[in-house]
Amino acid sequence: MTAPSCPEHGPAGDPGDRFCEVCGRNLRTREEVAATAAPLPAPRSGTAPVAPWLSSRATEGNCGGCGAQVPGGGYCNSCGRRRSLGRDHAELDLGDLAAVTDRARRPRNEDAVAIGRIAGATVAVVCDGISTSTHADTAATAAVESAIVELLDALHGGADPAEAGRRGARAAAAAARGAAGPEDRDTPPSCTYVSAIVTRDAVTVSWIGDSRAYWLGPNEALLTLDDSLRARVAAGRPVPAALAEEDPRSPALIRWLGVDGDDEDAQVVTLRPTGPGQVVVCSDGLHHYLPGANDLAAAVSGLPPTPLAVAQGLTRLALEGGGHDNVAVAILPFPVTETGGTPA
Repeated sequence: MTAPSCPEHGPAGDPGDRFCEVCGRNLRTREEVAATAAPLPAPRSGTAPVAPWLSSRATEGNCGGCGAQVPGGGYCNSCGRRRSLGRDHAELDLGDLAAVTDRARRPRNEDAVAIGRIAGATVAVVCDGISTSTHADTAATAAVESAIVELLDALHGGADPAEAGRRGARAAAAAARGAAGPEDRDTPPSCTYVSAIVTRDAVTVSWIGDSRAYWLGPNEALLTLDDSLRARVAAGRPVPAALAEEDPRSPALIRWLGVDGDDEDAQVVTLRPTGPGQVVVCSDGLHHYLPGANDLAAAVSGLPPTPLAVAQGLTRLALEGGGHDNVAVAILPFPVTETGGTPA
């Protein structure tokens, strides 16, 4: 059997190798990946999930070309068209937190979202597939699912939220790298990343890229800082030496998840609110239209108070504003109770 080959680092060390030992790239062809697609992962701490969680992954549905039944991320046997791994529209509801994602005016949804809860905490992850990369929906979906599993598993094992946030981002980064196949040379699957953990007394967010987290409550605020030159320069933050000569007004990303991303840990911020409120975690399909915390707060004030209704309402505002990009938004009320729910 011929050993699989990485386009950057040559043949694998062994014919049975599935990933490049240097960069982690998936060495299987996309057809092999689709044929052996695994079910949704479960936390490593046991054989069953330690807590309920949901993701926006597409299951079997109709091919957009001929109408045949095709699994999410698979190829149609009739016409050969690939079906996105993300649902065109998904609403995830766990009662005390919720999320919505929509493809908007794009041909497919390359955003992904996952939500979950555990005793004393609620968790959400949003990944925005980078549209200039190949099969960005694969990277985004793999990243949110791996992250939500790692986050819940870490919290279940006693990790503090900051460490859990870093572990979740590392798991997401590894999953995004694994989404790349040997045919993905110049534009391997890539995505941004943001997660939020809400507990009884704190909000912890972790991010890589320009997906965002906002606090809406006393002293409302944008909790994340976009990984772009423009955002870092505006905030007075250091700029990587290799990019010092680039246009400081550039909104282009300087960090993301994928084979061609960096190996640095996510940025992590913890907030201890002085009163009740809610965390909004979203992709740029929403914050393009409502960029400031005050903009979001004004929009949310006119919506029904349940997490699902808020997520639905914000998604609707983005679509009515133009819907230029996929939208993903998760709502996590603060604080949570010991059982993971929000106070009545």
